[in-house]
Amino acid sequence: MPKFYVESGPIHLILDAATAEEAAVKAFQWTCDKQAEIQAVSPLDHMLEAEERGWQLWDEIAVNEQGFGRWDGESFNTFDIVEAWLRCPLPVA
Repeated sequence: MPKFYVESGPIHLILDAATAEEAAVKAFQWTCDKQAEIQAVSPLDHMLEAEERGWQLWDEIAVNEQGFGRWDGESFNTFDIVEAWLRCPLPVA
């Protein structure tokens, strides 16, 4: 399975996926999981900070097989990735 470098805002992940779009969906799922962890186990101050941040992904998600910061990969609108995630959520690993 190919390895993809996914970046959006402060998020930089290296993920295995069949396609670039699947890698972007996995990145969105990862941010949801991390947000849930913050809200589940953190003191009140951390919960308030997490709520203020909301999604950690920016408007675009860049996906590349070569590395971070490259412009020759694919770019996805975050809202389109959320819609793809809602249609077919990935299994929790």
